[in-house]
Amino acid sequence: MGETNDSGLYEIFQQDFGPVGSPSFEAACENFLISSAGYAVSSLLLQPKDRHNWNLLFDSVGRLVHIDFGFILETSPGNNMRFESAHFKLSREMTQLLDPSGVMKSDTWYQFVSLCVKGFLAAGRYMDGIINTVLMMLDSVLPFFSRGDPIGNLRKRFHPEMSEREATNFRIRICTDAYNKWTNAGYDLIQYLQQGIEK
Repeated sequence: MGETNDSGLYEIFQQDFGPVGSPSFEAACENFLISSAGYAVSSLLLQPKDRHNWNLLFDSVGRLVHIDFGFILETSPGNNMRFESAHFKLSREMTQLLDPSGVMKSDTWYQFVSLCVKGFLAAGRYMDGIINTVLMMLDSVLPFFSRGDPIGNLRKRFHPEMSEREATNFRIRICTDAYNKWTNAGYDLIQYLQQGIEK
């Protein structure tokens, strides 16, 4: 998504997949929406950082693909200065496809939020298995296990104390927060100024 050109992601999808309304464009947008929801769920739980536009790709059928997981769980660039404070990356580029209305009122936005909520609730049912999988790496030399309380904080992000209704409302607020989070755009600007990475 950091490709150097003057077009936004909405225009790039039209160039790659055909005009708006065509079966190939709509299929690519659906793939992007579903994969974005999946990454939102996993990003909330595992907290990958350094999510600038050169670490966010889309594949030949429109699915979002994250790369570069050097910062995850308890670590982030800038010596953990918390530049990326949103629970998951939702850039302006991404919202062009997820919410063409631009005001969180489109059917695609509601579908995205619904998939995120369902994914969060489904992940909660497998909390112990997910935590145990991460625990198996605890004795490794990976830097994200050497600071903070990665397992305790991972458990907290599941919010097991919440009822299903509370968890649903909380996850809806997380999606809204990510949409409006100025630090998402701010981090992209920092990457552009320091590294020349396009916003």
